[in-house]
Amino acid sequence: MTDPKRLLAEYRRDGFVVVPPLTPRGIWGPLTEELPAVLAEEGPQRFFEEDGTTVRAVYGLHRRGGPWQALAEASPLTALARLLLGEDMYVYQWKVNPKAARRGERWQWHRDFDFWRAADGMRRPAALTAAVFLDEVTAENGPLRLIAGTHTDRPATAAPSGNDGGTGGGAGDWAWITSSRDAYALPDPSTEELARTRGLHEATGPAGTVVLFHGNLVHSSGPNRSPHTRTLALISYNAVSNAPPADHPAARQDLFVNHDAKPLPVGEDRYQGTSGRTPTRAGGVRPWSGGSRGGR
Repeated sequence: MTDPKRLLAEYRRDGFVVVPPLTPRGIWGPLTEELPAVLAEEGPQRFFEEDGTTVRAVYGLHRRGGPWQALAEASPLTALARLLLGEDMYVYQWKVNPKAARRGERWQWHRDFDFWRAADGMRRPAALTAAVFLDEVTAENGPLRLIAGTHTDRPATAAPSGNDGGTGGGAGDWAWITSSRDAYALPDPSTEELARTRGLHEATGPAGTVVLFHGNLVHSSGPNRSPHTRTLALISYNAVSNAPPADHPAARQDLFVNHDAKPLPVGEDRYQGTSGRTPTRAGGVRPWSGGSRGGR
């Protein structure tokens, strides 16, 4: 049984925690079976790499039922997210990032809160994201890279790049939010220096591993140059008390975020005994000491 005090202390210190598979494969496994159909479904929820054919992200999965809803709303993962967030929460955003073998490109350095505040009017970074590995993640196929302790830094007062997000070509065109040249990216040189001073970690592990990270944490991932796909299911939870205002002028439509802030019926105590394995950074997160490799 995991000591919740230990888990909370690690999350509060580092801004993230990596958990060996704690949710039964029977819950997350069906997602891998349905994934080809989800990636093939045409519509504005689907975004591509710059080649125009390789799927980069699919949004709006909070609107799907079945295993998608079960994983996000009624699994050990839900209870763990509630434990870390520390207050009533709801599913704010639910997407998958399928980093295709040899074609999946980088996600630049960024903080999720910078974008959520600008796009939706989120007031404070009282949110976290659970990244569930649907494939084995290795050092070669574009793992998440996380800079420890950066979640406590004061949020930027404007888009870090100075771009107001208007690169999408017009109102309602949100393709820029998934571009490898993200409008809210942090500068590579200064962020790599930050990584050297704070400590950078690469999250790897078998399918079913979960990384939970703070909404204000600096993170990225590199390109996938391996012959193996690296798909992450990304469920973002927001505190009910932090729900963006309904009248925010730039609020994204329900295709991207959930506007129903009804709290999920979970409690901290439900995490107790859900896994016989202790959340840890050892073995699941590999310290990185190399030079600049770019990526988000």
